[in-house]
Amino acid sequence: MEEMMSERALARMIEAVNKHLPRQSKSLAELLQEEYPTIRARDGNEYLIERKELEFIAQHVDRDEWDKFSIPIILEMCNISGNVLVYVRNKRHAAFLKKAFGYDRFVDDVLVIYPYEMRPVRRKLKTASQVMFNVLSPSIPDEI
Repeated sequence: MEEMMSERALARMIEAVNKHLPRQSKSLAELLQEEYPTIRARDGNEYLIERKELEFIAQHVDRDEWDKFSIPIILEMCNISGNVLVYVRNKRHAAFLKKAFGYDRFVDDVLVIYPYEMRPVRRKLKTASQVMFNVLSPSIPDEI
């Protein structure tokens, strides 16, 4: 019972750390049409997405995909056996990062990058990408 409580407490803590994540994503097409592109987070705050970042993404995503490309781009930080890795599970986000930044390390359709590789993405897409923290045994193959 004690183990269950600590796991539950850990889950609550991670939920609190991730409260900046969007309640619901918006499409690239939708945000490009908004005068002040914003996303509402789980914590109730609205976050402005910089237009120049949306335009950068639009340059690397086919126009007919804009309505399917969700913002923000989620970078999932995971601790795997003492190593920190960043997963990009959304296939469209992974394809964009491959095209825009040259990252090409895929395991079972999941783009895997190292924390140092995340820095250029966060610098270029400060408001259009968000980091999600996952410490509860994420599923990814051992082949990394």
